Amino acid sequence: MTRQEALKHFWETYVKDKQKEYIEKAEEEYRSHKDELAKDFIESFRRICLNIKEMQSAGQKAKIAYINYSMRRTYLLERKHEHVVEAFDKDWYFDTYPCQGTYDSGWAFKYLDALEDELEQLGKKYMGKIIKPDIERIKLEAAAAFNQSIVVLVKQAMADAIRLKEFDEIVREPDLEVRVGEHKGISEVVYKDNFVQEGSLFS
Repeated sequence: MTRQEALKHFWETYVKDKQKEYIEKAEEEYRSHKDELAKDFIESFRRICLNIKEMQSAGQKAKIAYINYSMRRTYLLERKHEHVVEAFDKDWYFDTYPCQGTYDSGWAFKYLDALEDELEQLGKKYMGKIIKPDIERIKLEAAAAFNQSIVVLVKQAMADAIRLKEFDEIVREPDLEVRVGEHKGISEVVYKDNFVQEGSLFS
């Protein structure tokens, strides 16, 4: 069996089913602990709003147009279970002074690590033809599916998050977006504001 044949066999025999199994575990984690997970998310949203307000009060931040929750591939490879939370003005990634925080996404990504561990063990059956970089590549390709559980959570939790006084107190663009996705990659809009603030310092 060549390396390519081994990879094909590994994918067909183990990877597809194991990915499905662990993605379903992440989904079940969300369903079983929905309220608690929503509270944790809302707390992370409250913290970023406090940071924004502090920077705006100091004149360091214009109206907020985007709040991004981003997974980072380097973090996943290091088993660091954090989404970076960033608030940007209308210039988005070109914002000179982004406001940053973190969100603990271990509840979903611990299953991605468990998938990696099991695939590493199964890969040993192939007598050196399945190597660590193969497993890491499979892990990173699967990451978006695990991140989808976080997208579902955030979509549900935003209805309560936008009622926070800390959110109401930040100065924002009328079409502010909250997004969840990959850092400087594909992201999904989970909330779009349509609120027009009056009498703001920045208007």
